[in-house]
Amino acid sequence: MNLKKENSRGRPVGSRKKKMNTSQVEDLLNKSLNEILDKHLSYNEYTKWINEEYDISFNQANVYWMRVWTLLNERYQLDRENLINKHLQKYWLLYDLSLSKEDISNARQVLESISKLLGMNEPEKLDIKQELKIRFRFGSDDETEN
Repeated sequence: MNLKKENSRGRPVGSRKKKMNTSQVEDLLNKSLNEILDKHLSYNEYTKWINEEYDISFNQANVYWMRVWTLLNERYQLDRENLINKHLQKYWLLYDLSLSKEDISNARQVLESISKLLGMNEPEKLDIKQELKIRFRFGSDDETEN
């Protein structure tokens, strides 16, 4: 006889804790984001903090950890692109100014900085495939191979 009762909401049987709504989850994610950035929390520190502070299971803490890092990547990727564009504009102004003053040395340095910013100086990735065969002989002095 199976005494395990199925719960249609996907929550553990016997769970009495009230489920958070979407706005509460978003608020928790923002607090988590601030906590991770302010205190430089590692994964273990974060799961311990959220478990103690909000009484959230370690499995659910893992889900929130992944969501917070997805948010971080999205936010800072956009900020990074904006910063690159701002730097490029300033570099091109410096380049034009250097050329107008016939300062070729500074113009060349600005071009080098632009190429570094855009990642043009980085070597291309090489896809190297190598086949390696290793043969082991254990306790056999025979020179024969099968």
